[in-house]
Amino acid sequence: MNETQVGNVIATLGNEFDFHEFIEAFVKMYEREYVELLYSHINNMGSVFTNAHSQIGRYLLQNSPSLNIEKLDKTVSENIKRNENVNQKWRKL
Repeated sequence: MNETQVGNVIATLGNEFDFHEFIEAFVKMYEREYVELLYSHINNMGSVFTNAHSQIGRYLLQNSPSLNIEKLDKTVSENIKRNENVNQKWRKL
């Protein structure tokens, strides 16, 4: 995962999007990179998905100025496993 890929994904999303929408779009555009990211967490404690998604979330937060996005409130939506849970909402600047 790199800034170009993340920027390409963000460009496909609406003005406001949540983390689950970002993940879904990333998987569609960069399936191999997503699987590699998941696999990189295979030996870590806890859920592979939770660890990988935490890494992506930190990336968005740490690079939000260069990605031209800002954090909004939390929202509830369906995750990649089709479970509803709380996640971060973002807005393009």
